[in-house]
Amino acid sequence: MRRALPQWRAVATIARHELRIVLRSRWVPVYALIFASLTFAVSYFGLTVVEFTGFQEFDRTAVSLLNLVLYVVPLATMLMAVQSFRAEGGATDQLFTEPVTTGEIVLGKLIGLSLAHILATVVGFGLTGILIGIEVGDTGLASYLVLVGFTILVGIVFLSLSAWLAVLSGRRARAYAVVLVTWFFLVLLFDLLVIGLSFLLPEAWANRVAFVGVFVNPVDATRVATMLAISGKELFGPAGAQLVRGLGGIPHAVALLCLTLVAWVGLPALAAALTLDRQDL
Repeated sequence: MRRALPQWRAVATIARHELRIVLRSRWVPVYALIFASLTFAVSYFGLTVVEFTGFQEFDRTAVSLLNLVLYVVPLATMLMAVQSFRAEGGATDQLFTEPVTTGEIVLGKLIGLSLAHILATVVGFGLTGILIGIEVGDTGLASYLVLVGFTILVGIVFLSLSAWLAVLSGRRARAYAVVLVTWFFLVLLFDLLVIGLSFLLPEAWANRVAFVGVFVNPVDATRVATMLAISGKELFGPAGAQLVRGLGGIPHAVALLCLTLVAWVGLPALAAALTLDRQDL
């Protein structure tokens, strides 16, 4: 059944159904507990190398936590999306018999999964955030909130990307393999390749490769946007200064990186709907 525009009542119904499934699976409390544990450990024990234990301020916690977030969130959300889009039998099979379009199915599922991800993120960061606020006050709270915001955004990016990969892969086992390889490449291997090219290419070309790499990898886009919003260009040295100068200042650079992440949400979601529409269901 094809319609030019999605019926939002159908999308909302699918989203609520998807959210209930995720909540019943207890994924949200486990995910929230992971966030709370990571935040507590980084904030409380982050300075043990200088023989200091105790809660750090919000901004220092945010900077220390960023790389851990960029390892955990993409993997967790990709696995969650595969579990949803490649579920077999029961309500999933029934959904495809209903008078809804593939676009409504993809959009509804992604909204439901995104709401679960947002809930887990807010609860996980919020629990430890309350403890940090009680112990050290609200210094640097804006940086902490920036990290929470980009954590939510990058998670939605990888939900969308994984939805497309899961639909494209067909079988559930193959989908898990594909998303794990994708996670490994984007999170671990991509930066090593960029560093390797920087040694092989002339300096001007190496800078161009590094510049483009920020936009073609959502992990790097999130990392750079978060650090620019929290610490400014100084943390990145000459490369960061060149990026900010080329994009017209820190606000423009952060805004463009955010638009890049939004595109990373929309394009895979559209591709997933188109791919699903062509499959024999």
